[in-house]
Amino acid sequence: MGTWRSRFESLVVTAVRRHLEVDLLADLEGVDATDVRAITRLYQVLDRRPVYSNALDHIVQAVDQHYSRASPKPLTRRLLASLLDETGGHFEELGRAQEAAQCHRIAAELAPDGPDRTILYLLSAIHGEQELYTLGSLTVDAVLRALLHEVGRSGRKIRRARILAAIAYAAHSTGNIERLRTAVELLAAAADTAGYQALATFYRSRLLIAGGRVDEGLAMQREFSRAAAEVGPKDRAHQMVASALESVTPHDSAMAQASEAALRGDHVAASGWYGQSAGETPAGPFRATMRLYAEAARVQGALLPSPAALRQCLSRLCADNVFAARTITDVELVLTGLLMRAVDLHEAGHDAQIVAEVADFLGEFRGGTAVGRPQERGAYDTDARADMTLVDFLALTTAPVTPAEIAAGLPAHHVVWVHVTGAEVGEHYLTVVTLRPSDPVPLVRRTHISMADGKALAQCLDEDSEDAPAEAVRRISDLFFADIGPDAAGTRILVVPDSVTWAMPWNELAPRGAADLTISMSAAAALRSRPARAAVVPRVIGIFDEVELAGSRLEAQALDRLDAQGHIRFTRVHSLAELRDALEAAPYDILTISVHGTESDGFEYRMLLPDGPSSPAALLRLGLPEVVVLGCCWSAKSTERADTTAAALSCLVAGASQVVGGLWAIDDELAGRLLADTYDRHLRRGVPLSQALRQAHLALPPDLRPGAAGLAVIGRG
Repeated sequence: MGTWRSRFESLVVTAVRRHLEVDLLADLEGVDATDVRAITRLYQVLDRRPVYSNALDHIVQAVDQHYSRASPKPLTRRLLASLLDETGGHFEELGRAQEAAQCHRIAAELAPDGPDRTILYLLSAIHGEQELYTLGSLTVDAVLRALLHEVGRSGRKIRRARILAAIAYAAHSTGNIERLRTAVELLAAAADTAGYQALATFYRSRLLIAGGRVDEGLAMQREFSRAAAEVGPKDRAHQMVASALESVTPHDSAMAQASEAALRGDHVAASGWYGQSAGETPAGPFRATMRLYAEAARVQGALLPSPAALRQCLSRLCADNVFAARTITDVELVLTGLLMRAVDLHEAGHDAQIVAEVADFLGEFRGGTAVGRPQERGAYDTDARADMTLVDFLALTTAPVTPAEIAAGLPAHHVVWVHVTGAEVGEHYLTVVTLRPSDPVPLVRRTHISMADGKALAQCLDEDSEDAPAEAVRRISDLFFADIGPDAAGTRILVVPDSVTWAMPWNELAPRGAADLTISMSAAAALRSRPARAAVVPRVIGIFDEVELAGSRLEAQALDRLDAQGHIRFTRVHSLAELRDALEAAPYDILTISVHGTESDGFEYRMLLPDGPSSPAALLRLGLPEVVVLGCCWSAKSTERADTTAAALSCLVAGASQVVGGLWAIDDELAGRLLADTYDRHLRRGVPLSQALRQAHLALPPDLRPGAAGLAVIGRG
């Protein structure tokens, strides 16, 4: 009966595909990079809370930009319809009825026959016989996200339990924990047979185990096994239950063996089986994830006893392109574990070079690998494609750089890596690695963060730092720059902060005698960036909001004066189109954009240009000069997700070597005053940009400096 039923279902699925003209997801691989993945990127906007109105506007604009010129395939149309319908719902919550109606209208045009038929399309695409893990994780995520939305508004005749079970299977088989969590909650509520109830229990056990609650997960797994034994062949979920039951029984696949070994705490076996699973899986995010799990097992099992073993670990991660796993699992967590292991080895008497190598590898993951790479021409013809391409750049293969290479490439700099990590609940540590000029031996300090340290650190983060007591600033400065000293006259500093410490008042924290301070995602990124050249008469181009921003007027007036004095040639433009045309017509040395920036981060961040809002992705489509000044709030904000980027990083990806950006919402008049002085020092007196900004900062009255510290130089020092 089981075999007959399987064959019958396969025939039905094939007929449905033919009737609906649905392509298998495997057939979508050719357009995956331009369609389905772009839709997923837009879905990610809706995952953020709160959902800002400008983010919803971004979705509608991106869909209009990317899909209005083509006739999307049937599956793509359905995904777009679901996305826009969900967007319309958020507009309704914000009280924007006109925009909501527009979204629902376009959605109805794309899928006129409603959610039930859309569910048939999408279920056909994720039919269980396909090896979904071989596809792009973003592709599968888009389909699952749309299915979850459509089930919520489907008709009475739709069997929700069966659909939700199919979604749960697809999410589980592709390691999509977020979608699995949502599907399981809905499946438990919709279960109308003992079989579906048992499946909900099974997937709950998977979630518990994935969350580290192994004992609870195994107990629930045993509960599932008992319930599964009672599910008869007449139950509509019988076949799915039998398949799930088989998966909890040990069998010969490498992935299953790895899971079993990990559950019983056998890290040696788990690392071997995960490694074998990586070798058996096609190149892509899932293979990278298996490799990451293999190395995580080595960390957990104390199987990396030396710096040489850690370097071999990094080599294996690079060979399987570990950063491609960022769309599936928490890569940074495992890499942080490697960093802590490197510090343990150093404190046990081993050399410190490996600590700097792993610390910089972490920086590469946070966005450094996107910098200094050759770009495909025409890859950014729309904001949607540019946003999507940033993920590709973030997931590029990289290789660790050695302290000797960094010291040789940045011979005048102190390079400082800063990491805040948690070991146990309530226990946090600050790890600072300092590489001195022309010295390949780094200094490593791991400090337990006391309550006083933690309070001072919190006071020095983001906009709160503008009101930080002087004692808190001194305390954090001493912790970060203990191996440089408070009065190191003429010192040049390149800081590689982690995501916790990125937005800090660096020009206030720097030792008073420091000549300049630059921040970078990684030292490797700084090495790959081209050095900014000194032009005899620099060509400067800018776009300003002089109507609403007093600081923008100050900045433009300063450039006008320098132009009148013959120090620069200054061009003012008023729209993104004008800017693009000008950059294509002639080379420039500096681009400055002085407009409002929105609070959100990542690909829905908007620069409010005079001719309308623009995504940072639009910067990727410009031929950028070596220096870009973004006088926009939050333009250099560190993003909250591993697969998004800030505007400053977009500029560095597009070819700039130095970007001045706002780490938070700096007062516009103060920013204009600071930048006007910076331009005078840099363009009239010939002081290098990062040193000019540092000097302009120190020249401000002491009471204004904390507010001005939100502007920083990012990139190559």
